[in-house]
Amino acid sequence: MKIAVLGSTGPTGRLLLSQALARGHQVTALARDPHQLSGLATGALRAVRADVTEPDTVLAAVQDADVIVSALGITKKQDPRVLTDAARLLAAAAPRVVWLSSLGMGATQGALGRINGALLKRVLCHAWDAKGVAGEAVRAAGGSVVYAGPLTNRPYHGGARLVPAAGFEPRLIPPAAPRAGVAALMLDESETPCFAATPAIALFDQRR
Repeated sequence: MKIAVLGSTGPTGRLLLSQALARGHQVTALARDPHQLSGLATGALRAVRADVTEPDTVLAAVQDADVIVSALGITKKQDPRVLTDAARLLAAAAPRVVWLSSLGMGATQGALGRINGALLKRVLCHAWDAKGVAGEAVRAAGGSVVYAGPLTNRPYHGGARLVPAAGFEPRLIPPAAPRAGVAALMLDESETPCFAATPAIALFDQRR
């Protein structure tokens, strides 16, 4: 399968790259500075310069992709329209998109309960509306949106699954999400779509 990865230089994006390569896929890494990925260079990885603020560069990079997997995020210094513009661009350009978002935002508002939900909105107010709009754009085009709790760098030993957001019971403590596990779930969804146009929440067996 030909997979394009947006947000490839971030910690989750790098895991998407390495895991996709390990699964035998042909991978295109989209990055504003491809030189940041020189340490991952292999015959199956193509790193190309692409910037969502320059739509033509993204369109050229993903034109042959079977699926685009996005771990794109923004800082407080960035315009949140980067998220919405990227989601709309990918939704229109690719046959399938798998998009990473934050649990408690967008289609999963209320998943963290009233108090934690209010706190999350206050902390992430900069990107709150943009994340919701971006997720809607991806789902409207038949893509998959994976909502994950606080991302961690702890080891991942399996026990992950995607569940429909509609059946998720609000939790007082947000379920942590190892980045490696989130990457694995997103690639599973890329290979075998089960949540096209349906919000999915990443859950992990905390005992592992």
